[in-house]
Amino acid sequence: MFLAIGVVLNATGRMPENASKVLGAWVINVALPATALHSVHGITFDPGWAFAALTPWIGVALAIVVFAVVGRAAGWSRQRVGGLVLVAGFGNTSFVGLPMIAAFAGTQWLPLGLVIDLFGSYLALSTVGLVVATVCSRRTISAGAILRRIGTFPPFIAIVLALATNHLGRPALIDDGLAALSATMTPVALAAVGCALRFDRLAGMALPITAALVFRLLVAPAALLGLYFALVGAGSAAVRDVTILEMAMPPMLGATIIALEYDLDSDLVALVIGLGIPLSLLTTALWWHLLSLV
Repeated sequence: MFLAIGVVLNATGRMPENASKVLGAWVINVALPATALHSVHGITFDPGWAFAALTPWIGVALAIVVFAVVGRAAGWSRQRVGGLVLVAGFGNTSFVGLPMIAAFAGTQWLPLGLVIDLFGSYLALSTVGLVVATVCSRRTISAGAILRRIGTFPPFIAIVLALATNHLGRPALIDDGLAALSATMTPVALAAVGCALRFDRLAGMALPITAALVFRLLVAPAALLGLYFALVGAGSAAVRDVTILEMAMPPMLGATIIALEYDLDSDLVALVIGLGIPLSLLTTALWWHLLSLV
């Protein structure tokens, strides 16, 4: 619904041309940090979940390798490769992933989903994702400047602050305020993507869109399943199944917003997430059925 709202607002001219970037700025500077501060507080970390927390890092590392090779072979621009790494390398482990965990595995596994999301997806996006976006953008920037961007990136600061104050109590007023701000993440991010979504620019994008969605929805979870088989003792079967379900999620909204912010083939990344979210409803159900058989 929120994606459609963005599309309609853009098509009817009721939003400025830079609406996707304005809405994206809210997500990066307000909604994402608020989500980190709200979700990390009070969370407990089970040592048996350590490998699960690493899996989003593994996923984006694999995406960097795959799309660097595929991009070179296909002659894609640096901006296109960077955009594909972001939308294919990071899964929506929170706003799509957590409801999926509750639906398939049960609400008792939501803490594991939060650990994967916060210490995996969010932290990797705030570091590796930001480096990819900066290096692949048209901007020339030094290594020191990249480190400064990571250190001043609002979601990264929020995660560090949340971890540092995790043991402290928090007034209900602050907690409620953070919850309200974090609740804007999904509608605003999807509206931003909707404003950037241009189905009239599908021509010539079939190959990169297919590559991104095949990697995100099929290759990444299949690779992780193979890694679990190779690493005996990496976790229980239940932990494995929830972790692979998270890896099978559609493109991460936060990663897409960063791709739009850095002009990493905005038309392509918007189309990938616009198609990926509804398609993932089918593929995640198929993955869960497959996991029940192994």
